[in-house]
Parts: sequence; structure tokens; C-alpha cells
Amino acid sequence: MRHAPLLAVYAACGLALLLAWLALQPRAAPVPTGPFLPGYSAARAQAHVEALAQAPRPAGSAANARARDYLLARIRAIGLKPHVQVDTVSATSWDWMSHAQITVATARNIVVRKPGTLGGGAARPAVLAMAHYDSGATTPGAADGAASAAALLDAMRVLQAGPPLDNDILFVFTDADAVHAMGARAFMQSHAWAKRVRVALRFDNAGNRGPLELIGAAHADGFAVDAWTHAAPSPHGSSFMAELYDRLPQSAGAAPLEVAGFPVLHFATTQGALGYEGVHDLPQRVSGASLRHEGDTMLALLRRFGNARLPPPSSPRGQVFFPLPLAGMVHYDYLLIWPLAALACALGALACRAGVRNGVSSTDIADAMFSCVFMAVAATFGAYLCREALPALQARYPAAVLVQDSGANWQLLAFMLLPAAVFVALQRRQQQRLGVATTALGVLLAGDIALVAVCAHAPGASYVLAWPLLAAQAAWLALAHARAWTRARRAFVAVCGALPAVVLVLPAVHASLAFFSPAWLVLPSALVCLLAGMCGMALDLLAPRWLVRPLLLGAGVSLGMAYAAVPQVPQLPVPNRLVYYKDTPSWQAFWLYPPVPLDAWTRQVFPHTLHPYVMPYLFGPDADPVWYAAAPRDDDVAWPDLVIDKDERSPARRHVEFRLRSKNRAADIVMRVEGACPHRTAVDGRLLTDHDCFSWHLTLHGMEDAEMRFALDFWGDPGFLVYIQERIPGLPERDLPPRPAGLPPLLPLTGTTVSADVLRFR
Repeated sequence: MRHAPLLAVYAACGLALLLAWLALQPRAAPVPTGPFLPGYSAARAQAHVEALAQAPRPAGSAANARARDYLLARIRAIGLKPHVQVDTVSATSWDWMSHAQITVATARNIVVRKPGTLGGGAARPAVLAMAHYDSGATTPGAADGAASAAALLDAMRVLQAGPPLDNDILFVFTDADAVHAMGARAFMQSHAWAKRVRVALRFDNAGNRGPLELIGAAHADGFAVDAWTHAAPSPHGSSFMAELYDRLPQSAGAAPLEVAGFPVLHFATTQGALGYEGVHDLPQRVSGASLRHEGDTMLALLRRFGNARLPPPSSPRGQVFFPLPLAGMVHYDYLLIWPLAALACALGALACRAGVRNGVSSTDIADAMFSCVFMAVAATFGAYLCREALPALQARYPAAVLVQDSGANWQLLAFMLLPAAVFVALQRRQQQRLGVATTALGVLLAGDIALVAVCAHAPGASYVLAWPLLAAQAAWLALAHARAWTRARRAFVAVCGALPAVVLVLPAVHASLAFFSPAWLVLPSALVCLLAGMCGMALDLLAPRWLVRPLLLGAGVSLGMAYAAVPQVPQLPVPNRLVYYKDTPSWQAFWLYPPVPLDAWTRQVFPHTLHPYVMPYLFGPDADPVWYAAAPRDDDVAWPDLVIDKDERSPARRHVEFRLRSKNRAADIVMRVEGACPHRTAVDGRLLTDHDCFSWHLTLHGMEDAEMRFALDFWGDPGFLVYIQERIPGLPERDLPPRPAGLPPLLPLTGTTVSADVLRFR
């Protein structure tokens, strides 16, 4: 029996290692042993992806219209009656220097209602399922757009063929969501059915493989999240990662829903690199297992909500959610965030009081807290120095992620071990100087301060700090009041106090490092240091020596394995970044290309150009240099159709009005004002800005050939220029040289034709 405490310590350590191993297991899309929900076909969904993602389909483009027609035909074929909502919406953003960035888009949403059996007419609550079918201008958008639209289309087919549901289901395939979620804004602001929504499910992928994850529940309630945890097959996700994904452009699609006063669940597959601006977002790279998991989850949730008693309109506060190994998904309301933080701070204050009573000076406590921050900074800086010393490894990481090469995992492991080794080494020095208990107390107080900041700015991530801090501080207080305990018993309590940190912080370290890649190490390194600090007392009792060297050895071995793994990247189609620019004032046309090295094909386009040039006339004074060469003028590309209607001038005010129409049916139109800044602007009577600005920039999407009337007001009587650029997908192919053999193929319709004009108001 005298060995029982020691066995308990080893059992606790073994449990911690087991839970850590389970938490760090790769997340793959589950492969069902049998059909989870009969009828859904991943193969059929994959065929839809290939049909939709043949080319980039920005709002207003011909490819966008073909994708919309495809969806409409398939929806009518299953017996439902879709209609197209056409609406123009706008959004204006301001930075701290009053630069105005205005976006106006005409969205063409496909809206379908599957009636429920309970009836109730327009007052009956409904469930909203939303995915977008458009893409960016340089990507086919196979995963980011087409995959979710395809899965939703096949899920709709299965629901239509199955037994009726109690509640109405609203299916919305949004347009113009690649630009500030304009399609979602149009539906929520203008469509009559938006007022009926009581639960919304948003699908918008940020990756092309892996399981479907919940990446947003900041405006959900317990009813919605509980339905997900119990109905979805193999639920994945955490509110910590939801806070990170909320910073991605794809997450903007959920923003118009989150202010509407009903629960919103935002889903995405997050693994698999799509490349810069979706360059690798191709149909052949979309995982069939991910499509299956997305479709199964859609069906399960729509059936669950379709037959549930939906809650009345409310303003849900949001849910914290995270997986626990062996326990499943845990979630609780945002209301508990600040009470947990207050409890953690109270335990921290009690620990300080207990430390002072035990003879620790308040100066040493403050020293330990600030030293903890310094050690974390030093550990992060050490990891940065190592990363900068290995430029070849940095360049290899994106390729390794693209092809799922093991070198990417070895790099992640190396940059987890490096800051841990530096922090533990510095922590050992501080433990010798101030004592183990005082050093641990400094870590806990720094963690309390960080917890308050996280609760204020990223509440969904608060669980990563709150529960480990509560456990570690409780363990610290227990050890401070039980000095007569044996070493084995003290070690058992210390391990139990560190166990929540291992279970919750370690997966957050790995996930955030994979999210940011080794390019940005601040958050992952800070979490590594927090984990090492919370485990400080347990490490002192269990491994007082020879810990730093194994960590450094593991980092060295991981870096060596990363170098040994050479990813074999397949030859994938690449976007054509060439621009054909036709300019009205000069009555000329020319080729433009980004400032990157020319290949055998682009060198034929720019045979006499020695280096890129800065062209502020075309792209503004802060534009990057570009390759430039003269091009034949193509008369099939029309000039912008501009007519000045009014120019009223006085010493105090200048008011101008003009009309613009794109004969090219350009997908995007960019407009900027140089020489003065308007204090009030409008288009077709829609107010865009109504106060002074430092610069003014407008982007129009999906306007096709509609005539637009602009009104601009200026203080005083300034002279100014209005630059207009129509951006059309594709290039005048007949004027281009043939592409040499051996170069990767180009994605269709990824070059850009620009037709430009300038209005001069003197």
C-alpha cells in the first residue's frame, strides 16, 4: 500500500498522455460503415461540383449565369419551384484615416421553399439553409462555394423524396457572397421570407477536405447547438477555432444573419489548402468523404430542425463549445463566460493571499508574473529565429500542406517543441531564484489577465484559459495548504491540476499553429508557454532534470524529418494573371502582368520589357509596379458608356451627376475619385456616404448592363478626376501567342480584360 500514491501519480500521468494523444489525432472526414441517411449520394454531389466549378463565376459574369441556370433546372427537376431574387445592396467601410471603401452589388439569389405539414402561412417559423454558388474572379471555387451548393442541392432532393417535415425549410443559394456577403445581405434585408426564419444553417467551406466543422456559434443558443451535437454524424469543431475562422473572408457570409435575432450555425470544411485567392480550389481536389459528411450533416440537421418545435424570436448570446476526449462535445451559454473569469480571478487573489501568508513577498509575486511574460516573449523570439534560419523549410511548407505531405506535421511539431524548450529552461532558472510555488503563481496571475482580455475580445476562446486556470489554481491552493503531504501525493495533485491544460490548451496549440502555419508564431507560442507554465509544479516533481534536452532533441529530429520529406506537388492548372487594358484617354491598349518572374509564355508577351513599372495613372499612387507592353486594340471590347448630366458649381459647393453603363456587361466595375474627396455620394438614389473622407473608392459587382446614375457633392469648387475601370473575365485570345508545351495549363476565364475611362471635372 505504500506504493499506492506513486501508482496514482503514474496513472494520472498516463491518463494525461492518453487524453493528449486523443486530442491531437488527425481529424478526417468520417467514413460511414453503411448509409447514415439513405438517398444522399456523394457521387451525385461531386458531379454537381464539376458542373458548377468549370470556371470562375463572379456575380454578373456569364459563368455565374450558367451556374444559376444549372441549379434552377435541377431544383425544378426534383419537383420544387425556385424563384430568383434580384436585389442591389451596398456596404461601406471606413478605416481609422477615413478612407471610404464602398461595395455595391446586384445579387441574384435562388430561393426555394419546401412547405411543412403544420401550415400557418406567412406567420409560421421556418428553418433556413444557406450556401453560395458564386466564386471569386480568379478561382473556380470548387470547395468555397460549389461543394456546399452541390451538397445542399442533393440534400434537397433527398428531403423532397422522403417523408414531409413539420416546419417549412427555406433553401437559399446566394450570389455575390465572395464580396462582403452581399447575397446574404440581400436576402435578409429585402426578402419577405427572411422574417420567418427561426434557425439558420450557413455552409461555406474554407478547405477541400476533412470533416465538416462548426466554425461559428457566436449567435446561437443552447437549443441549436444541442441539436447539432445530438443529430450530426461525428460533430467536429470548437469555439476557439471559430474565433480564428471568424477573421476569414468566408465568415463574412454569416454576418448578415447574426444580427437578425435568431440562432445561426456556421459550418465549413477547414482542412486542405485552397491556395492564395483560391488558386488550388479545383473540382478534382474536393474530397468525396468531405462531401459525404457535409451532405449527411445537412440532412440530419434539416430533419432535426424540420420536425422540432422552433423557439420564438430572440437575441441569442452565443455558445462556447469544444470537444472533450472520451466525453464528446461540451457547450454552454456565453452568460457563463464572465462568471467563470471572475471565479478564476478570485482564486488567483486567494492564491496571492495564501502565498503572502506563507512568506512570499508581493514583490516576488509581481516579479514572477512579469517574468512569465518575458519568458513567453523570449520563447517566441527563439522560435522566430529558428524559422528565419530555415528559409528552405518555410518555402516547402505550403507545398507539403497542399499534397498532405508528412513534412508539414513535422514542422508543426518542431515549432511546438522549440518554444516549450526555451520556456521550460527559463522557468527552471526562475524556480531556482524565486521558488516553484511563486513561479507557478506568476504564471497563473498572467493567465488571469489574459483570460479577462480574451473574454472581452474573443469570448468563444475563453474556455481554453478558464478551465485550465481554475484547475491549476485549485491545485496550487491545495498544495499551499497541505505541506505535510508526501511527494507522491503532491505530484498527484499537481498532475490533476495540469490535466485540463493538457486536454484543452494542447489541441489549441496544434490547431492555431496549423491555422497560422509557421508564418505567425505569436499565438501558438504563447499557448505553448502557458501550457508549460501551468504544468510547472508537476514537471518539477516528476521531471526535475533532463527535460529541456529531450525537448530540444525532439525539435531537432522533427526539423530533420521535415527536411527529409520532399513533397511531390502535382502539376495543377494555374490562374492566368495577365491583364488586357484598354484606355479611352490614350486610345490605346496594352498588356499588364504582376511583378513576378516571367515564364516562357509571358516573356513572349513582354519581349522588350526589362523590369516592372509603377503606373499610378492606372491603379493609383500606391500601386505596385507591373510589367507593361503595347497590345493591339480590340474593338470588340467596348468603352465605358459615360454621360455627364449635371455640373452645378458655386464657391461653397459643387454637385455633379453622371450616368454609367457597361456595354461589356462587366462583372466588376471599379471607380475612384482623385484630386478631391466627395462628402456625399449616391447611386440611383441610394446613399453611399454622407460625411467627409480622405479617399473614396467604389466597387460595383454584378451590375451587367444596367444604367447607373451617380451623384457626388463636394465642399467648395475643386477640380477632380473620376477613374472608371470595367473588369471583364477572360482575354482577347486571338492576340496572344501560343502557350509553350511543358507549362501548366491555365484556368479558363482567369485573365482579365479592363476597359477604362476618365471623367475630368476642371
